[in-house]
Amino acid sequence: MGGANNTKTLLAESLQDLMRTHPLEKISVNDIVEHAGVGRNTFYYHFADKYDLVNWCFQKGIMQFLTENPTLGNWQTIASQLEQYFRENQAFYTNALSYTGQNNLRDYIQEFLCGVLVQRLREAQALQGQQEELTEGELRFAGNFLSGALMGILLPWVQGGMKGHIANCYNCLRCLCSGRMTQIFFSMPIEDDAGHKKGNG
Repeated sequence: MGGANNTKTLLAESLQDLMRTHPLEKISVNDIVEHAGVGRNTFYYHFADKYDLVNWCFQKGIMQFLTENPTLGNWQTIASQLEQYFRENQAFYTNALSYTGQNNLRDYIQEFLCGVLVQRLREAQALQGQQEELTEGELRFAGNFLSGALMGILLPWVQGGMKGHIANCYNCLRCLCSGRMTQIFFSMPIEDDAGHKKGNG
């Protein structure tokens, strides 16, 4: 197991080195293995393609982050710590998140966040002892919605050069989910095809 992980880490470091100077789309598996000093068969023993390796880099990095920060308090603390993690790996994430093709990191991160959020919702629901528990479909909907909202915060921040603070955007998301913004949105009148306004009630 240790040898396999060492090889994966070597390939990950090779890819990350190359991504400091080359767009992800321009980097081939040959480039990665030559830079790492291993053979192609070694690469394909561990990964399906370079995008699989990119996703593994994220998974390894985020798991290490969670291991090193096991007792993070509230979501604002988590946002601040994640901000530091992304800044420390800015070249990698700026490059990787610019790719939108098949098996991209954007989708992978959103699915990861969805799983984490659904699990947290289950735990919170159990602790609160609610009589009317959310169904699995409702939990999944909430997870998809919230993970999509978080990606809507993360992507512009990364693409904008990681300026400002994620926590500031998180405060807006918390305000949205608390109902203050949604009440305004859902109370807005709707216009029909003729331009006549209708109430939402």
